[in-house]
Amino acid sequence: MSINEELKPVTELLEKLIIFRTVKHTGLIRELLELDNQPNPTGSFYEWYGRLLEYHPYGNPWTTYLNDIIRFDENYFTLHCERGESRQIPPTVLKAVDSDLEILLKLMHWDPSEQISGAAKRDIRTIAISQAEIENFRETLATAVQTQGAGLFGRYHAAVWQHSTQSFHPVHHPDPITFDQLIGYEEQKQILQDNTRRFVEGLPANHILLYGDRGSGKSSSVKALLHPFAPKGLRIIEVYKDDLVDFPAITGQLRHRGLKFLIYVDDLTFESGESGYKHLKAILEGSLENKPSNILIYATSNRRHLLRETFADRENDIHGNDTVQEQLSLADRFGITLTYSSPDQNHFLAIVNGLAKQRALPIDKDTLEKRALQWERQHNGRSGRTAKQFIDFLEGELRLKEKM
Repeated sequence: MSINEELKPVTELLEKLIIFRTVKHTGLIRELLELDNQPNPTGSFYEWYGRLLEYHPYGNPWTTYLNDIIRFDENYFTLHCERGESRQIPPTVLKAVDSDLEILLKLMHWDPSEQISGAAKRDIRTIAISQAEIENFRETLATAVQTQGAGLFGRYHAAVWQHSTQSFHPVHHPDPITFDQLIGYEEQKQILQDNTRRFVEGLPANHILLYGDRGSGKSSSVKALLHPFAPKGLRIIEVYKDDLVDFPAITGQLRHRGLKFLIYVDDLTFESGESGYKHLKAILEGSLENKPSNILIYATSNRRHLLRETFADRENDIHGNDTVQEQLSLADRFGITLTYSSPDQNHFLAIVNGLAKQRALPIDKDTLEKRALQWERQHNGRSGRTAKQFIDFLEGELRLKEKM
């Protein structure tokens, strides 16, 4: 029997999917369907199976792969589950869902290694799947999606908006920073976490502007929110300042999701003559379109009023005062402003000591502090970033000595 004939039961079942139809266009499944169009796909099938084994080298990798694709498929059913609306799905759609799940359960019984070994094969189309199995599969999937999300945001906790494709690009390895690793700024961190907690719980919450000196921990504080709140449905999306014009497209893709989204804009500053601040102003307040309740904006900046005010702005505009007031009012549209100022010497040393303790560095306090002060004078001045850079250097030095 040719490979084409052996693959026929699989491809035939895949083509019958209705609600989960996008499964057919996913990675290795799409490649498998393309094999069916080749006159002699034997070599290509072996290559395909090799990639499948690399994905999951234990047991039946096809079953594991298919389960993974189903779990993170984004469709009418899974999006309803994400919003907690699985009980509101129309009967006709639910019937199509169950038909798809029956097909997918049959497909899980396929073992492509049988095509390699020449073992006896069974026609998976004839496998009997009970209604109880289908319903159990459906409920398990619905619970997982409602808890953790569907599609890209079920699989990843952070993403970056891509202007060129008008889509979200997943962050595969987000910064693992936690609040315990951020020494100092306790009041700011508490306000940030309290506001985010209210947001995640569906309560009123404010947009936040984190303002302060470079290296003071503003961006790290936002990133640290993922650790406690991602399991509760929070997702962070970084949007570059120049892409704020895309905000209607971004909200259009997110407003009907069951998750909570922080739009994170880092280093948000506008130069004199830039008009981009008007897009931000409309986002924060003043747009005709109602702001989605599942979206907040957290921005960092080293300027309190976000725009550089110059005398030229006043002299070149006959309504100069109106322009200046419009620019200066931009920051006020954030409900909360948190100030991260450069640490004084005591605060800087507290950060250094805290980081050294976290990493269990074998060095006495006096030597540590003396070297830390030398480092900050010779490098970038006192800041949380400088403290971390010093500790990174010191740890590398000390660990290397231990190996010698």
